[in-house]
Amino acid sequence: MNLYHQLIENPLFFKWIYHNTPEINSYWEHFLNEHPDDATVIREFKEGFERHLQYDKQQLTEKEKKDLALRILKELEHVDNRKKQRRIVRLTMRYAAIAILFLMVGSAVTWFLLEDKISDRYAHFPPPQNLNIQDPTLIIENEQEVALNKGKSELEYSDEGKIIVDKQQVIEDDNSEAVKMNTLVIPYGNHSTITLSDGTKVWLNAGSRLMYPSRFVDKNREVLLIGEAFFEVSKMEDKPFIVQTPDIEIKVLGTQFNVSAYPDENIAHAVLTEGSVEISHKNQGVFDRDIVLRPGQLVAYNKQNSSTNIYDVETEYFTSWKEGYLTFTNSDLNRVVKKLERYYNIHLRYADPLDGSMRISGKLDITKSQDVIFEYMNSLTNLNFVKINERNYLIK
Repeated sequence: MNLYHQLIENPLFFKWIYHNTPEINSYWEHFLNEHPDDATVIREFKEGFERHLQYDKQQLTEKEKKDLALRILKELEHVDNRKKQRRIVRLTMRYAAIAILFLMVGSAVTWFLLEDKISDRYAHFPPPQNLNIQDPTLIIENEQEVALNKGKSELEYSDEGKIIVDKQQVIEDDNSEAVKMNTLVIPYGNHSTITLSDGTKVWLNAGSRLMYPSRFVDKNREVLLIGEAFFEVSKMEDKPFIVQTPDIEIKVLGTQFNVSAYPDENIAHAVLTEGSVEISHKNQGVFDRDIVLRPGQLVAYNKQNSSTNIYDVETEYFTSWKEGYLTFTNSDLNRVVKKLERYYNIHLRYADPLDGSMRISGKLDITKSQDVIFEYMNSLTNLNFVKINERNYLIK
């Protein structure tokens, strides 16, 4: 068995390509950042699969996956094979050594891989102990877990230190003077709004986590976001509001903006609707200077090549989710489908993966049931969204 076949036989590598999860993707991003000499080879190999399979590959058999890998290897023959083989030997040995550990820790990998990318200023935020939560949950100081309404939930912090949960339950704080670190966990299929102690309102999208203090007592109001959220920040001239993500930092005084920083996506972006924000990268030297956005602009950071671009955009396309609908113009179907998967906590696969590159325009009322949405998608795309079971659909 040659060296390329050894990589093809590596289950952890194929899991990254065919059964990607936030945990798998976070692990690989972390590994490639730590081993830049190997990163180009691995990404090139993975991108070869992505050129052939635009979206979901789980319908392929194991034999078909390996056959595809062999075809991709032929396309890469112009690269120095000897150099690649030496790298692959080292990588294969490393993956074999950590594969068992990875499977044992499961989703707990997410936080610890992201932790290295979080700035020192955020080091005092402790990681939540239970990272495998399946339902909307508020974690208070890593000690108390509060179940929230499924689907849509709401939290509000009062001036007296009380937490109002879904407009009904009131959580009293026995020691309101102490600052507690809280984590709001919103899995796929759910969304939430939270009013922080300073009056800032946050809409949290499906598949997201927000870590924040019960009160802001430092010179900065600082929170950590993993996933997507829309922020309506209360203005405080003497206390900037800072949103940390694993890759970028956003600093504001009072404004409205959307941030998308999902671990399983290669692009992190922020869109400004009102006011101004200053954006910097966690790794010094990546940006020539901090970026200041004006309303109607989007900044996109590519995690793979560390490139940054600024665009003038219609902000509605990036913020309408908080109002209960998705708006898209000439978007590829893959992108829309990914949002639907998160919002409804379902899985969609293609009978023909090339259908994912179809360009579509429209508006979806995601307050409707998924069946109603897919009836509309049927007419919009001339494809059939066929229900297999409660969580799985086939697009054909």
